[in-house]
Amino acid sequence: MIDPSELLTRFWGLDAPRVRPLDGGMNSSTWLVEHRGAVYVAKLVPASGVADLAAGADVARTLAEAGFLTGRPVPALDGRIVVTEHALALLEHVPGRELVGDTDAEQKWIAEVLAGVHVASEPGVGPRTATFAQDWLRPAAPGVESHPWLLDAIEAARAATDSLRVTWSVLHTDPAPEAFVHDDETQVTGLIDWAGARRGPVLYDVASAVMYLGGPHEAATFLRAYQATGPLDPAEMQHLDAFRLFREAVQGVYFATRLDSEDLTGDVEVADNEKGLADARRRLEALGAA
Repeated sequence: MIDPSELLTRFWGLDAPRVRPLDGGMNSSTWLVEHRGAVYVAKLVPASGVADLAAGADVARTLAEAGFLTGRPVPALDGRIVVTEHALALLEHVPGRELVGDTDAEQKWIAEVLAGVHVASEPGVGPRTATFAQDWLRPAAPGVESHPWLLDAIEAARAATDSLRVTWSVLHTDPAPEAFVHDDETQVTGLIDWAGARRGPVLYDVASAVMYLGGPHEAATFLRAYQATGPLDPAEMQHLDAFRLFREAVQGVYFATRLDSEDLTGDVEVADNEKGLADARRRLEALGAA
């Protein structure tokens, strides 16, 4: 793993920062950065992820201005929030502990923050779901054709959701429990890792959270808390399973592509990508689509 210290000095003016690697997600490399009493996170993505990093940094900045803790980007000396030629961003550090989502309290915190983001981001009826994330569900994506069950799942997901017109808002797109950071002293929960954020069907974020929490039964507290404060009415929530199917198909495409390209970004092993694909298939089978 490279050391970003020289880039932090050149582009952000940090003189001799203390830098140490962090365990990050599968799409980036991250470091904790300490400089003159301040703490930051440096985030580096592959060149193919620069546009998503920039879009997410812009969303994080907007939501931070609205009062959310998001890991707001720190502008470089020239004002940019992402140094695109090096695919690097410097973010404010959000203090606290990553959530697991295995208690009622944690599920309520996750639900309240995610619902708050959706409500604060001008929710309204969007276009047909067929227009959303077309790049994420491409049958022609590398590696997908090697898995006929995944092609069937993509077709089923599209059939279940393409014609739906549901509430859209700004999405996190990957609200795993560990993206929610809770400070036990202040009782404030932040939401970080915004790379890939975009506007889309709110149910996609809800389905993503349910997936990471283990399914609707395990996520029951989350779902109750979200419905109490979120922008979706009970009739729209009836489409949750359709979007769970959509989300699991996206998960399958993601890992099939990583395996095909031997992508180990995030300091993972091939076995991690194989497990991700197998887990997606197992959950799709449970939904009757693989």
